[in-house]
Amino acid sequence: MNTMNATKNAVESFREVVQDLLVPELKSVKVAIDSLRTEMMLRDEKQTQAIRHLSEKLDFAIDIRERLASLEARLPRQ
Repeated sequence: MNTMNATKNAVESFREVVQDLLVPELKSVKVAIDSLRTEMMLRDEKQTQAIRHLSEKLDFAIDIRERLASLEARLPRQ
């Protein structure tokens, strides 16, 4: 019985050490991961907006080029 109580006490002591040391660290790691996830989502959103903006500019430039080509086709050849 004494050995069983000693084992229980050792297990309880180990459990307390784990809870006191590891649980707060794991919580802080989770907070850091959540923060990084949020930062990555914001960067992704900014990149998506930048790509959309560039795409709109490219569409506009293509439209201007097509209009210019159409006007040039109407000019008399020299």
